[in-house]
Amino acid sequence: MSSSLEFASISRSFGNTEVLHQVSLTVEPSCCVALLGASGSGKSTLLRIAAGLDQSSSGQVLVDGENVNGVPSEQRGIALVFQKPLLFPHLTVVDNVAFSARMAGQSRKAARQHAMSYLELVHLSAVAHRSPGRLSGGQEQRVALARALARNPRILLLDEPFSSLDSRLREDMHLLVEDIRTELAPTIVLVTHDRREASALADSIAVLDNGRILQHGPVAQLHYQPATLAVNRILGGLNAVPGELIGDVHHSALGRIAVQPGLVNGPAFLTVRQEAIRIVAPGDGTATGCVTALKSLGAHTLVHIALSGESGPSETLTVEVPGDPGVAVGRSIGLRPTDGCGWAVTR
Repeated sequence: MSSSLEFASISRSFGNTEVLHQVSLTVEPSCCVALLGASGSGKSTLLRIAAGLDQSSSGQVLVDGENVNGVPSEQRGIALVFQKPLLFPHLTVVDNVAFSARMAGQSRKAARQHAMSYLELVHLSAVAHRSPGRLSGGQEQRVALARALARNPRILLLDEPFSSLDSRLREDMHLLVEDIRTELAPTIVLVTHDRREASALADSIAVLDNGRILQHGPVAQLHYQPATLAVNRILGGLNAVPGELIGDVHHSALGRIAVQPGLVNGPAFLTVRQEAIRIVAPGDGTATGCVTALKSLGAHTLVHIALSGESGPSETLTVEVPGDPGVAVGRSIGLRPTDGCGWAVTR
């Protein structure tokens, strides 16, 4: 069921508007890659091109190294699950899942037997003979997944299929995707604007912005080693401290912090994650500051701090701590990166 998928210099324009610009991305067999970005960044257009529902203006889509440009969508071995389940209302649940097998010429009995194995996989065999109108939103999306998987696709594309579900149902669907990956090991491309969903489900994340891939890499790499300020922001990073690079050391209001080698000396931003900074006693950290605000996130708290520069407070920093941070607004504190080093970007 698993094949490689490659986008080779894909561009797509609608009139004078360029939606995708020279997008190149490789998804290895059995891997899950999340396309992460804001609405309008080109994520869904890229999926539609892969599925054969749209044509690129230039570039190629390769499946196992074979160019599938011009191949009809039904012959590509690629299944696409949309945000809306789009079930056939006149068919029962089992007949919705059996639809592709019936269209391929299988008998009703054989197609239904095949469909039932996928309904069992998504834990819905008990509702096989219900109409879609009697299902909950989460159940409908499970049926849509089962119907896509019953096609035995080489590649599974998921276009924000869980975005309309509440948080509890989304977590249930995330667990289901993990079960599907364990059972079938499909190649998956997931479109989402939710960085937490991308981090929970994917092996790697490709960040799209204005039709361009800004960075593609493992989940941890994008969080802690963003290529640009935009990637840092899209992955939820709250800190970008301006300063000066001198010999692989970033000098700023946060102190002198060692960063990755190879950058040119000059202005740069230190992108240190909010959860990668410790609050310590004044004088014990690389910098000191004054707490300006506290924001509860439930199990965690965001602590906003004005850093103390040579001429008074100069920059702000956000630290995320579990539970009660044990500090109050107006208190002077020390700050220290948890691993003693940081990551710098110049743009």
